[in-house]
Parts: sequence; C-alpha cells; structure tokens
Amino acid sequence: MARMKSLTAKVELHEQYKTPHRIYDIETKASKKSPEKIAAAILKKIAGNLKIRPDLSQLTFDKVKDSILGSHVLYQQYHAGKPISGAWIRVDIDKDGRVYNILSDLVPEPAMAKTRMAARRAAVTRRRQLSESEANARAIEAAGAGPGDSVKVLLTELVYYPRNGVPILTWKVIVKTTPSSESKTPRPAEWKLYIDAETGEILEKQNLLRFVDGKGWVFDPNPVVTLNDTSLNDKSRIPDKAYVEVVLRDLKKTGFLEGPFVTTKTTTKRVKRTNLDFRFKRPDRAFKEVMVYFHIDRIQRHLQELGFKNVLNHPIPVNIDGQSDDFNDSTPTEKDLTFGTGGVDDAEDAEIILHEYGHAIQDDQVPGFGAKEEGGAMGEGFGDFLAASFFSDVKPKEMKMTLGNWDATAYSGDEPPYLRRLDSNKKYPKDLDGEVHDDGEIWSACLWELRGLLGRQTTERLVIAHHFLLSRDSGFEDGAKALITADKNLNKGANDKAIRDVFVRRGILPNPKRNNRRAGTPFEDIPRRKD
Repeated sequence: MARMKSLTAKVELHEQYKTPHRIYDIETKASKKSPEKIAAAILKKIAGNLKIRPDLSQLTFDKVKDSILGSHVLYQQYHAGKPISGAWIRVDIDKDGRVYNILSDLVPEPAMAKTRMAARRAAVTRRRQLSESEANARAIEAAGAGPGDSVKVLLTELVYYPRNGVPILTWKVIVKTTPSSESKTPRPAEWKLYIDAETGEILEKQNLLRFVDGKGWVFDPNPVVTLNDTSLNDKSRIPDKAYVEVVLRDLKKTGFLEGPFVTTKTTTKRVKRTNLDFRFKRPDRAFKEVMVYFHIDRIQRHLQELGFKNVLNHPIPVNIDGQSDDFNDSTPTEKDLTFGTGGVDDAEDAEIILHEYGHAIQDDQVPGFGAKEEGGAMGEGFGDFLAASFFSDVKPKEMKMTLGNWDATAYSGDEPPYLRRLDSNKKYPKDLDGEVHDDGEIWSACLWELRGLLGRQTTERLVIAHHFLLSRDSGFEDGAKALITADKNLNKGANDKAIRDVFVRRGILPNPKRNNRRAGTPFEDIPRRKD
C-alpha cells in the first residue's frame, strides 16, 4: 500500500505505470465550491504523483454525474487534440464537498514522451497514414461478415491507443454486422476495433454485444412462479389466472408503447392502440411489447425509489423479436435492447428482461464496462442478481435463489428447472473457467449472500451505487473494494465487516488471517511453511 506526500490518503498503484491508480480514504475538508472546481484543485495538487502536467492541459473535462454517493467528476486525457483511449480519471466527491475517492488510468509523462518521440520520427520519415476509408475497409474485413450480411460503420475516429503502455495513433472503428437469413454467421455483432493508423494492424477487436441464454418469460414474473407449476412448457396452454392486469404508466398519446423510460420504436410493425387498451394474451405478438414496457418501466421506477434518479432514466429502445435464436443483446453503441424468439420468446420473460436491462444500467453508469473477462462476468452476475432480487419475495421458497424457471423448462432436468443459481459454492479464483455466465455465478453468489445479511434495500442500493466507483477494466477485487467504499459513504461503514467477510470467504479479497491467501487459491499454489 503506497502513500502520498501531497495528500493524506491510501493509494493503490497502477499495475503498469506504477503511478496512483486508486486513491481512497482521503482526508479533505468540506467545500461549497462546484464539483468541477473541487476536482480541478485536487488534481493540480497531486499532478506530480500522477506524473502529468501540473496545469492539467492534457486533461479535458467530460462531465459531472450525480448519484446518491455525491458527485463524480470525469476527465479524459488527450494528446495532440485527440483522446487517449481508456485514459480517464474520476474524482468522487461527497455531498459535503469532500473528495473521498479518485480512480486514475492516466498515461504518465514518461510514456507520453515516447509518444512524442515516435511522432517526430514519423514526421521526419514522412510515413503514410491510413485514410478514414482505408480504416473502415480494414475494419469491415476484420469484422468477418458473411455474404449477404448487412454491414454498417457506426463510428470512425482517430484516437491514441496505449500499446504496451505507450499511446500510438490509431483508428477506432465500430462496425455492426447483421446476418442475412441465409448467413452462416450465428447472430448480430457490434465490433469495436482499434487499428494502427500506420501499419493497419488490428490492435484490439471486441464484440460490444452481450448475449444471454434464454427462452422466454410471461406475466409477473412467469407462469411457473405465479402458478407454482413446473410442468408448464412452451407448448402449454397458459390458464387465465396466470395473467395479471397492470397499469402501463405515463404512455405518450401516440397510441404506441412508449413512455419516459422505454419505447418499442425499434420493433417492426409494432402495435398501436389509440385508446391505450393493450390487453393482449400470449398468442398475440403485442403481448411481448406489453411485458417489455411494463417490466422495464417498473424496474426503472424502483431504481429511482432507491435514490438513483439519473441512472438510465430515459427511453431505451427495445426490439421485441429482432433475433430468431435464443440470444438477447444489449448494444452499448446504439443504446438499445434486442430480444430473441427461440423456444419461449425471450421478451415474454420478466427475469430475462431485467437481466438484459442490467447490462444497459451498467453501461450507463460506466461506459464500456466489462472490457476485461472478470468485468464481463460481473455484468452477468449483476444481471442475475437484479432479476432474482426483484422477484425473490414473490417466488416459492425452492425458486427464490434461482432464475429462469420458465425459460429452463425446455432444457433443465432439475426440479424446479432453472437457468442459473445464485447460491453456488464457487470460489475465486479456483472456480473460474473463462465463461462469463459461469464465472458470473461467483459474483452473483456474493451479492445474494449480502442480500441475506443486509436486507434487500440496503444491498440493492450498495450494488447499484458501487458501479459509479468502477472503471471499464474493473474486476472482482475492484468491485469488492468499491462496495466497501460505497458503504462507507452511504452507511458510514456500518456493513464493512459483513462485506469483507463475504468476499474473503469467496476468495475475491485476500484473507489477512491467512497471510493474505485467498480462500479460492488451489492448495498446490499456496506456499508451504518450512518447519
């Protein structure tokens, strides 16, 4: 644990640059100045530690985002008028104007000096730079679309990309591919590619679309739960008593299902009722629109009741049957949701709807969240927790710690059937297998255990709040520490021990009573004491 001369605080160093990455437990005075001025003042104070220019001329203010934790001030680092990908710093300020947490992924001056040197060499040798059209062509080729597939370039931008820690001039291109009906490509993709502006080399390729296995869900949340009948399946006739009449709040007067938090405008041939009477049953395609509108609208209002007034509080576009398989996706670039129609149609499944909306929530709080595998697993685990926690209190006892009970009737041999559980015994890192849904069960089990210890409302507030303290590259341990920091801010640390105990038992935090060994470390990897 490092310390700073310019500030009384605890510091974790950046793994690559060895400059401060996370600065926390900061001792600062309350201030009535604006969050931007408070943030600028403290950044100038620690510029020497961060190894950036003291006048902050390399940083560009991005925005201030308010939450129940206070204000979060974001800056991005620029070079030669272009952004450096991933080079962000966030200053977290409580409601009294005290800075309590700083997260930095800035590139320090020694690395930037190498960038400037490379630029001078390129100018002397007059190296040719890829044009925008050449970069787009290279990206489309790398996206691997099949014959007849639809290909659309959503964004092309010159940025600096840290290669081995040194930013180099790079084309950032986002390409969306949509398979044709005859295509061998399994599903749509939204590729973000970083292309060396000089050589054309693909430096990074990432599919931004997130997929989840699912087959469908109806009602509140589904017939299996409502009727406590695990014999139901996709072909079953659903009794009338499984249907619940609900209020669709704050609809616009257009006759379509669109309101302050959700719109079905991306659904082709969507239903229109000028009298706003949308009482359909499952055989009607429009029933899926009703399910999507009601459940997203309700969970968004629930978030606001928890204190989160500005987390995805705008209409998210939803396509109820945009895919013909059993996958759904949340598209970060176009900020929409698309559901599949394999088996039980996924837009009929309230828990799958909430799971997918969970991805959109995280991306709204931390754009690009899940850039690393552990982050992707945390996203899946959070989506599972969000859905399970919301519906747990109305589910039969044996289903409370599971989700997908209706969806899983087509493929699960368990009783009751389920897609995934939230009470697994998995530990970190020994149970990691590299598949985000499997590894997500480690994260969801931690959150579920906290729910049992702290209660639903306290846990849900902490879980949503701690996302504000993460970065797109965060992993399990970062998440655990962010929960501790969020609890310190929201509850004066009242739940510190309970949170630490859960994550220590799961191996995500090292155990100080065992020489900082992790509970999930395989025995053969633990150094043995020599007597």
